[in-house]
Amino acid sequence: MFRKIVDAVVLPSEITGFESDYLARMNRVALWFFALHLPIFVLVAYFNDTGPMTAVALTSAVLVGPFIAYFTFKNPRAISVSYGITAMLMGGLLVHFGQGPVQIEMHFYFFALLAMLAMFGNPMVIATAAVTVALHHLLVWMYLPASVFNYDAPLWVVAIHAAFVVLESVATCYIARSFFDNVIGLEKIVKSRTAELDARNEDMHLLLDNVQQGFLTLDRTGAVAAERSAQVTRWFGHVDAATLPELIEGVDAGFADDFRMAWEQVEEDLLPVECNLDLAPSELVANGRNIEVSYRPLGPVDGDWTGVLVVMSDVTSQRERERLESEQREVLHLLDRIMRDKAGFLEFFAEGERQVKLIASDEIEDRVLLGRVIHTLKGNSAVFGVHRIADRCHEIEEAMKESGGRPPEALRAGLDEAWTRLRSSLEMIVGDDDNSHIEIEDQEFRSVLGSLLADVPREDVAREMIAWRLEPTRRRLTRLADQLERVATRLDKRGIEVQLEDHGLRLDAERWSGFWSAYVHVIRNAVDHGIESIEERRALGKDGAGHILVETAMESDELVVRLRDDGRGIDWARVRERAMERGLPADDRADLVAALFHDGLSTRDEATDTSGRGAGLGALAQAVEAMSGRIEVSSAPGQGTTFECYFPRRVLSCERPERYLAA
Repeated sequence: MFRKIVDAVVLPSEITGFESDYLARMNRVALWFFALHLPIFVLVAYFNDTGPMTAVALTSAVLVGPFIAYFTFKNPRAISVSYGITAMLMGGLLVHFGQGPVQIEMHFYFFALLAMLAMFGNPMVIATAAVTVALHHLLVWMYLPASVFNYDAPLWVVAIHAAFVVLESVATCYIARSFFDNVIGLEKIVKSRTAELDARNEDMHLLLDNVQQGFLTLDRTGAVAAERSAQVTRWFGHVDAATLPELIEGVDAGFADDFRMAWEQVEEDLLPVECNLDLAPSELVANGRNIEVSYRPLGPVDGDWTGVLVVMSDVTSQRERERLESEQREVLHLLDRIMRDKAGFLEFFAEGERQVKLIASDEIEDRVLLGRVIHTLKGNSAVFGVHRIADRCHEIEEAMKESGGRPPEALRAGLDEAWTRLRSSLEMIVGDDDNSHIEIEDQEFRSVLGSLLADVPREDVAREMIAWRLEPTRRRLTRLADQLERVATRLDKRGIEVQLEDHGLRLDAERWSGFWSAYVHVIRNAVDHGIESIEERRALGKDGAGHILVETAMESDELVVRLRDDGRGIDWARVRERAMERGLPADDRADLVAALFHDGLSTRDEATDTSGRGAGLGALAQAVEAMSGRIEVSSAPGQGTTFECYFPRRVLSCERPERYLAA
C-alpha cells in the first residue's frame, strides 16, 4: 500500500519536452502571480491596521524563495515544489494581515491555493504545500495564536483545520496525477501509441505488400492516400496521382472518365454515398488483366462517412473461365440449332463469314454501307444465339457513334478473332456444307409423276423438277418465326402469336440469302418497336400478347414478302421530327416512308443491342433494290404496321435445265 502511495505521489524521473515546456510556462505565470501578492497584502494590512510596512517586509522575504528557485533551479519540477511552499506561506501572511472579523474566512485562501497547485500536475507540490500549511498552523498557533484565529481556539480546532487540508490534499493529489498522466504525459501516451501503430503499420505493410489485391483509400475530396498496397503499384506503376482517375487513366481511360462522373454525384451528396458509389464503374482492364473494383464507405456506422476504401481484385482467370463457359454453352446451343436446321445455320455462317471479312478489311470505304453490314451481322448473330459476335458488333457500333468515323482497328480485330474462335469450335460441322441433296413433299412427287403419266411436255416436267432444287419459303418463314420468338424472349414479350403463310412457294436459297439476312431487321423492329407490352396492350383494350403475320405470296404477277403486326403503329409525327432534324423531305406520307429507310434515322432516343440505330431498314432497302424490288409501308396508330417487299416474277424464273445437268 505504501509503495502504491509513493508511486502515485512521486512522478517518473523522465521529463518530456512537452512537460518541460508546459512547466516553464506555468512556473513563469506563477512567479508573477506571487509577485502581485506584495501590493495586495500591503492594502490588506493597511485596511486592517496590521502594519503595511511589515507586509512589505514579510511578503518580500517570502518572494525571495520562488525567485531564487526560478532563476537557479534547472529542474522545472523543483521550481514547482518550491511554489507549493510559497503558496502556503502567502496564505499564512494573508491570514495574519487580515486579522479582524473575517480572519477565519481568510483561511479559504489555503484551500483555493491547494486546488490551484493541481495545475502543475505534480502530487509532490500538493504534499509539500499540505505539510507547510500544517506546520504553519501548528507553530504559529503555539507562539502567536492571534495570527491564525480571531478567538481563543483550542488544539482540536487546529486539528479540524488540518483534517480539511488533508482531505483536500488527497483529492488534489489525485487530480494532479490524473492531469499529469492524461495531459502533461500525453506526449508519452502519443509516443507509446505511435510505437504501437508503427508496429501495426509494419505488419499491415507486410500484409499489403504480399496480398494479391489492391487496396487504397480516398478522402471526401476524392484524393488518394499515399498508403496503398504494393499490388496497386504493380498494376499501375509508381504514379504520384492525386485522384483515382489520374492513377487509372494511363491504363483505362474509359474507367477514369466513368469514375469522374460517378464521383460528381458523390460530391453533390444528394443520395446516400452507398447509392452514389453503386454508379461507379466496377471493372477495368490494366495491361490485359481484368481488375474488379469495389467501394466501401469509411466512417461511423450511423454517422457521416470520412472516406472510401477501394478494393481491387484480379479476376482475369475468372473472366476467362466465364468466357470459355459462355462459349461452350453457346456452341451447345448452336449444335442444337444445327441439328434442327443445318442448312439455315450454314447459310447464316457463310454470310457471316463474308460480312466479318468485309468489316475486318478496308474493302468498304463508305461508312454508311459498312454500318449496314455491321448491323445486319449483329442482328443475325443475335437471333441465332451467337452472342459473342453480336456483342462485338454492338461495341463497334458504339465506337462508330462516339467517334463519327470508321471503327477502330482493335475492335475489328477483336471481331475477327471472335469469329475465328467460333469457326474453330464448329469446324467439323461448318466444313460439311454439302447441300446437294433434294427434299420434296409427297404432293410434289405425285404432281411430277402425274405429269409424266399424262404426257406433259418434257420441258414443263423438267422445270417442275428444277423447283425441287429450290428452297421452300415455308422453311424461311419458320426460321423467321424462331428468330422472332428469341427476340421476344429477350425483350420479355413472350406469347406473341405468329402466323405463317407460304402458299407453297420456293426460292433459290443462294440467290435470296442476302435478302433474308437483311429481312431479320423487320422482324426485330416488329417485336421491339411495334408490339406493345402486355400491360400496355391491356390498357389499350387489346387482347393477348400480340399477333404477327409473316407471308410469302404471288399477287398480280409479283412475289410479295409481307409482315403485318397489330402493335402500336409507326409514330409518324416522330418520324417527321427526326427527318426534319436531318434535313430530309417530310411533306407527305411518301417522304416519311422514304425517311424510314434513311441511315441513322430512328424514333428511339437511345440505341440498344436490339434496335435504335436506324441502320437495319437501310440494309433491307439495299437488299430489296439489289433484287429489283420495292418496299411499301402502311401503318395506323394503335392498329399496327405492314411491311411489304414486292419483287417482279422474273427474279423467280428457273434456269435452263441444262445448267443442272452440267452441275
